Amino acid sequence: MALGVCYSPLAMDIKDLRYFVAVYEEHGFARAGVLLDTVQSNVSARIRRLELFLGVQLFERHRRGVVVTEKGEKLYRHAKRVIALLEETPAAVKGKEAA
Repeated sequence: MALGVCYSPLAMDIKDLRYFVAVYEEHGFARAGVLLDTVQSNVSARIRRLELFLGVQLFERHRRGVVVTEKGEKLYRHAKRVIALLEETPAAVKGKEAA
């Protein structure tokens, strides 16, 4: 049986969370793009799609960068935990507990 990947434009994936965390920590889409080795428009599109999926505004956009909203603060804390768990999963499955 072949495993397929189902992707919907109205879904959230780990890459969305990684992009969100990068924008949060870099305080801007352009700086996040440099960190992620992609163009600013890709970062912007990912964040916009994430906002549409969640139904909330995550950042207030300004000429000099972004300011995280209250909902963005909540997502950041959760996203960091999700990413950490995902990164620990291979070791956990193989029986090597994370430090």
